[in-house]
Amino acid sequence: MEKVRKPRNYWTKETCHEEALKYKNRNSFKKGYANAYNASVRNKWIDDICVHMIAKHKSNNYWTKEKCHEEALKYKTKTDFMKKSATAYVTSGVFGWKDEICSHMVIIGNRHIRCVYAVEFSDNSAYIGLTYDIKKRFDDHINDVEWNTSSVLKHIKETGIIPVVKQLSNFISLNEVSKLEGIKKEEYENNGWIILNKAKCGNTGGNTVKWTKVNCLKEALKYKSRNEFKHGNENAYTASIRNKWLDEISIHMIGKYNPRGFWTKEKCLIESLKYKVRDHFKKNSASAFNAAYKNGWLDEFFPKK
Repeated sequence: MEKVRKPRNYWTKETCHEEALKYKNRNSFKKGYANAYNASVRNKWIDDICVHMIAKHKSNNYWTKEKCHEEALKYKTKTDFMKKSATAYVTSGVFGWKDEICSHMVIIGNRHIRCVYAVEFSDNSAYIGLTYDIKKRFDDHINDVEWNTSSVLKHIKETGIIPVVKQLSNFISLNEVSKLEGIKKEEYENNGWIILNKAKCGNTGGNTVKWTKVNCLKEALKYKSRNEFKHGNENAYTASIRNKWLDEISIHMIGKYNPRGFWTKEKCLIESLKYKVRDHFKKNSASAFNAAYKNGWLDEFFPKK
């Protein structure tokens, strides 16, 4: 339906608010009635009249250290934080707050850093192993119903005993932890425990990482450029290209060239969070600034005072 042309000075704060109430988010408001939207932005009414809307993006400087900390407290691990609140996670990393605001989280390792753990049964049987995530590893044991290769699951079925899981070391390098696993196994044997392990200690089975989108993102965050990423972990880099995740997971990187259409609104927003004023944004990230300028996003990223 064609809209009736409104007279000059029609768009007061009240009429803009009335129009804004018809929409669920700012993007649909802008598309639905650009004149009302532009008047709201120009007169700095946009935040007031859009409070009822579902916000897809936070305004520039929303993710302060305090806000990031508040968000981080919702999660038990950095992986959950990264998956469920990517913008806060990336922002806290860019400004160097991540370790501090994530200090309450459960520490888990990775393919390079693991700990020694024991699964103890009350009949004096035990399984000694390595893992980067104790809870996940124990779940792997008890959920191994289809293949039935887990010594732990087999012993639970045979005895009906529910075991206790214990962490025996800190998270340390794979080379060190492999040696320590053998030492711990020997200590248990010397103390009269029956060892349930089938494989020799030092076997780092499960070392192969499945390059999911989350794992690729975690790996990509270690590097400042795509070139570093490619040379640092070719498997993760290749998986990212194959699954078309590379543009999304490398938005924090410094790149000389980006493909056409790379700077989406979300990517421009994340890039703009690094800067307090427009001039710094323009000087340090010209391509993102230009995309934001052309698409009319700058007022949203940097509201005029």
